Amino acid sequence: MMIKSSLLLSAGLVLVNFSFAQKAVIQKADLKNVTVFTNAAELSHTANINLPSGSSEIVFTHVARDIDENSIQIGTGTNVTILSVRPAMNYIDTDVKTAAYSKIENEYKSALAALKKLQNQKATEESTLKLLEQNQKISGDNSSTTVAELAKMTEFYKPKYLEIKNNVTALEEKIAEQQDIVNKAKVQFDEVKGQTSGSGGQLIVQVINNQTGNQPFNISYLSRQANWNPSYELRAANTTSPLQIVYKANISQQTGVDWNHVNLTLSTSNPSQGSVAPTLLPWHLYYQQNLTAALQGRTTGVQIRGVAKQAKIENNVLEEVAVIPQALNDYVQQIENQLNTTFDIDIPYTIASNGKEHAVNLKDYTHPASYQYYVAPRINQEVFLLAELIDYEILNLVPGQANVIFENMLVGKTFINPSEATDTLKLSLGRDKMISVKREKIHDLSSSRLIGSSRTQTAIFEITIKNNKKSPVNLTLQEQYPLSTDKSMDITLEESSGGEVNKETGIVTWKLHIPAGGTQKLKFGYSIKHPKDKQINIL
Repeated sequence: MMIKSSLLLSAGLVLVNFSFAQKAVIQKADLKNVTVFTNAAELSHTANINLPSGSSEIVFTHVARDIDENSIQIGTGTNVTILSVRPAMNYIDTDVKTAAYSKIENEYKSALAALKKLQNQKATEESTLKLLEQNQKISGDNSSTTVAELAKMTEFYKPKYLEIKNNVTALEEKIAEQQDIVNKAKVQFDEVKGQTSGSGGQLIVQVINNQTGNQPFNISYLSRQANWNPSYELRAANTTSPLQIVYKANISQQTGVDWNHVNLTLSTSNPSQGSVAPTLLPWHLYYQQNLTAALQGRTTGVQIRGVAKQAKIENNVLEEVAVIPQALNDYVQQIENQLNTTFDIDIPYTIASNGKEHAVNLKDYTHPASYQYYVAPRINQEVFLLAELIDYEILNLVPGQANVIFENMLVGKTFINPSEATDTLKLSLGRDKMISVKREKIHDLSSSRLIGSSRTQTAIFEITIKNNKKSPVNLTLQEQYPLSTDKSMDITLEESSGGEVNKETGIVTWKLHIPAGGTQKLKFGYSIKHPKDKQINIL
């Protein structure tokens, strides 16, 4: 049987002063499980200690630094009573290095030693060279030296001098190569600096044990030095295939302790470590148009955007459409709660405490999509490809960046923000250069005329769409004319080429089908009548 205690430590808490005569028991806490939230992580350790009877002080090492004291929980056997617990930094003088730190440190030191050895060899050769030069100079200055002796000395010095010069040149090349190795090793070493028990933390626990023997300990706490954010990969083979969505997580941590082969769980929630238990209140469901009135004078933690299509409410239970798991999903269990989603990953992961992002694949969805090319030439004459998804709520997406791969090419990045969507989620898959759009003012039909006290300005445009692709495309094109804000201003839509007109927004929409290699032209224009003494600047 395990006893679990949540210990709240505060400045006002008065503890009985126990005297611990025995030496502190130092024990490494093995990290087993980590739950990563969007702005924190809960770390769970285990340990097994042979405790004597009576009072003991235990120092658990290899735990995180900057521990949230209010979150500490320690479970142990029934024979052990926990009296107090407090986190500490650098409690132990001995610096215990992590395996990753030791490996890279040794590689850096070895590379540095090899460089120093080469530099010493070069210095020795250069010293010998100087000695030869000095001896040759002394011999040459000696007036008693005969020509024959000088020739003999030259014959001796010349090959020796050349040999040493060649040695120096070869060493300089080796030194340059080794310096490059040292520089690369130093970059890696700088990344792992601080990954030691000294850079992490310790937990100092005072206990009383009623029975000598091995006692199990389970330790969990919250650290704010970790986080994860989502990212995606959107893949589509063509405009008739479903959209493949790879849901990824980018995890980073600087808790001071490496996560070596831990069981990893990711949660989309932000942890709240309050000590007051929650209370369930009546849960009222409103239509969107009635929600504002219902919330007046009240506070709620949930905003309802609406109910997903192909879902129904029966007996107060919302039934959700299931997603068929893919091969990638065999290792990830997704659990959906009312306000968040968690992902339990069956593959152990190792994430160093260096703040570097570590990518983890969470889910791979294949979701039906309809594709539509879109252009608004008044703002941008480039054509964008959009993927439209319905029933996207079952994917449990959260806002994040996405790489877009279309027809086996990386075409750019987009941003997924499901909270801004309604019944349909529209994802921009990037620009398509194979469809060209040109918007030009027709000057012969555009004019500015004065009639009495009024001026009438007319703007007529020709829009040319050219499909340079080898297949037909469906294109949505939208134009816009201004809306009047004054009774003295009269605006008339002069030309719309059969487009659908929304008089409330001034947007004209065309749904076009353009064959491969085909061209289509549209005319669009409007006129503005206003007092001649007033200026407008939108034409």
